[in-house]
Amino acid sequence: MIPLMHSIMLSTGLFVIGLFGVMIRRNLLFMLFSLMVMMNGAILALVSAGIYWQQHDGQIMSILAVSAALAEACVGLALLLQLYHRRKTLNIDALSEMKG
Repeated sequence: MIPLMHSIMLSTGLFVIGLFGVMIRRNLLFMLFSLMVMMNGAILALVSAGIYWQQHDGQIMSILAVSAALAEACVGLALLLQLYHRRKTLNIDALSEMKG
């Protein structure tokens, strides 16, 4: 069995990598992928804590978090496709100007 500290360190690392990806990247698609990495880090922490304390609450919450992440990805990709279709770019700096 993997110790709780190792899995928490791994989930923290995933979350931090995703956080840096959101802060550094200027492309909306890569920002969406970074949000998914952050979500996976949180899900890993839920599952590992549930296994460590031998409770099923962590696994149940992780199933709910995965379904929320899938819904977020579907809606986010649909919005990105519409945005790219209208503006022909996904760069945040170019999109920050509110033109018609």
